[in-house]
Order: sequence, then structure tokens, then C-alpha cells
Amino acid sequence: MTTAILHANVQRSRFAEHIYATLAGLIPAALRAPTAARSAAESAAIEAQNVRALAYSYSKTDPGFAADLYAAAARHEGLYTD
Repeated sequence: MTTAILHANVQRSRFAEHIYATLAGLIPAALRAPTAARSAAESAAIEAQNVRALAYSYSKTDPGFAADLYAAAARHEGLYTD
């Protein structure tokens, strides 16, 4: 029982670290460039690239989740391109 609880806490903290790192990477970019100056396609491309970076970090440990993230990034980027 202790092993299962310990494993769950480690997985949750690893996931939280990746989320915090991704969000921390977004904040300085948002402060540097005004959001109104970017087109929707440019914003979607930047967001998709950030999701792809997160997917790459999961590609070794959880390839299924990484594939879902890659697919979501492609779909999100495709929504704003003509």
C-alpha cells in the first residue's frame, strides 16, 4: 500500500513540475510582446510549439500521452491556419 501511494505522489509531482515549467516559459513571452500585435495564427503556432515541447518531455516515459499532446497541438494550430 505504501508503494502505491509513494508512486502516485512521485508521478503527480513530476507532472506538476512540467506544468509549472511550461507556464513559467509562457509568462515572460507574454510580457515581452503585446498580444494584440500577434495574429491568431501566430499565437496558435507559439502555443502549439509549447505543447510540443511538453510532449517531447513525455515521449520517453509516457508515449501515449505524448502522442495525444502532439495531436492536440496539430489540431490547435490547424484551427487558425488557412
